Amino acid sequence: MTTEIYSCKEGQSLKQGKLDYSSDIETKEEAEVDAKRRCQRDPSLKKIAYYKVAPDGEFRVFYSYTNPNCKPAATRAAPAAPMKKNAPKRKPVRKPSLLARIKKSLGF
Repeated sequence: MTTEIYSCKEGQSLKQGKLDYSSDIETKEEAEVDAKRRCQRDPSLKKIAYYKVAPDGEFRVFYSYTNPNCKPAATRAAPAAPMKKNAPKRKPVRKPSLLARIKKSLGF
């Protein structure tokens, strides 16, 4: 007999979570120890369910654990860069026209 282990995070259904298989976990006590170990390793796990699966395909839940110390998973988004304020736009300085430069050089 195989045991399917579904583990999900906050806001996920069990079917959306991770699925593991084990042939070593057969009792509620073994499942409880395993669930607590998994939650210590990954505190973002919210719920873990253990299903026994028979060779003919029949399955039944034999243990379910909800993590009382669940810490939401940190998002893996890139850290936000501080917003820069754009410098105020200045009007381009106009070059004096040819006529204005000639007048200035002649002293007018």
